[in-house]
Amino acid sequence: MATLTVIVTAFHDAEKLKYTFEGLVEQTNENFDVIIVDTGCDMEAKAVIRDYCTEFVGFETFEIPHCLIPDARNEGVKRAKGELVYFVDGGDYLAPDTVDSILKAADETKADIFSPRYYVSGENEPYYDSWMDMLATVPDIDRFDRALLNTLDNDGRVFRKKFFDLYSVYFPSTPVFYNAAFIIKCIFGCDASVTGVAGAIYAKRSGIYSDGFPERGEPSEKNLDVLISVYEEAYTNIKSIIEEETGSVDGDEYTIQEILTVYFEELTNRFYRYFWYLTDETLEKLRNKYEAISALLTEERRNKIYNSFSDLRFPQMYITRADAANMPLFSILADLSDNDQLDEFIDSLFTQKFPFFELFVKSSAAEDPSFPEKWRNVENIIVLPDEGFYQKARAQASGITINVKDPTPLDPRILSELSVTKAPKSFIQYIFSSKRKQYSAKSYLKRKGLAMQ
Repeated sequence: MATLTVIVTAFHDAEKLKYTFEGLVEQTNENFDVIIVDTGCDMEAKAVIRDYCTEFVGFETFEIPHCLIPDARNEGVKRAKGELVYFVDGGDYLAPDTVDSILKAADETKADIFSPRYYVSGENEPYYDSWMDMLATVPDIDRFDRALLNTLDNDGRVFRKKFFDLYSVYFPSTPVFYNAAFIIKCIFGCDASVTGVAGAIYAKRSGIYSDGFPERGEPSEKNLDVLISVYEEAYTNIKSIIEEETGSVDGDEYTIQEILTVYFEELTNRFYRYFWYLTDETLEKLRNKYEAISALLTEERRNKIYNSFSDLRFPQMYITRADAANMPLFSILADLSDNDQLDEFIDSLFTQKFPFFELFVKSSAAEDPSFPEKWRNVENIIVLPDEGFYQKARAQASGITINVKDPTPLDPRILSELSVTKAPKSFIQYIFSSKRKQYSAKSYLKRKGLAMQ
């Protein structure tokens, strides 16, 4: 019986599945088996799965059409035979020494959770996640470690199967934050030990705006409630553990402030990222929670966070969606119509990390079937006649004007980075329209020797 079971959640994309399966086949240690959960693949992807299951011993598959990733993982665990389980999404990749490194660490440390290096690849600039790299080099990770608290939502970890069997811990059936919720339960509810495995590398494949939101995971009040519940549980558990160990919790206690800081930063990030997906009432709920956490932070912590977010504006900048639409930082003039990629381009604007813009579009574009239905009546989209479009748009524009003539989806960081550059407006337009496919704005501007805040 294999020591480790790799559970692969498979979606539509035969080539990405091949990329994942080849990484598994190339492992230097064969002491593992593979369970592929088909969540509703097309015929081409099914053929790839069938070929690998036929050719390689230890590969097997079963189908649960249209299920959420956490549900697929839970079903995979029920069928897993290994002492360890590794969750991999179709399209991701394990470096050849990954299984060998994890099994050696499992034998030497007897730890419960294993954190490898976490590499993000794809159309964006590739990078190693700095927090995961910190953890990967630590043989015995303190469960209150700031790096651990900052990587609650990352994939790539390996778990002892005993958590599922002995503690009845499963991934919650939600399209978002299921990793974070599961890790919180393991670390604080089951008192799990964690170790880093520097020799193991998990490569997460991402697209040009992968920080956007998948269809079943779009921002909503329900998904926001899941996020808040995850951090509230972490905060409550940490307080309880400290009180049990020390007898009391000082308001300035370092670990308490650490989790509050992570929670605070996460809420701030969600305020920006979720802004156009939420109602004014839900935004107010998010702001109130944000302010409640802020009140629990020490003044030193608050100042430190404000400095770290100096490139952004805090939530007090906009109270309602109408405020943001009336006082945008950017005015985007989109000369786009009759284009099949229009949907993806507009979605990439609304999934920006700093989505405070107004978008001017031609009436021909707004009337085209490819125009996303969910954005037809949003406050910050202005539809103007095709004739004299630019003249009328510029007359109404109240932010930094950016002209867009192609529908390439945007990197999610670009508006945030453009908001802090000191480059001339004309150069901002150039970098935005001409270089967004190859570089983030910040890295390109640095290469040009321009100052950044």
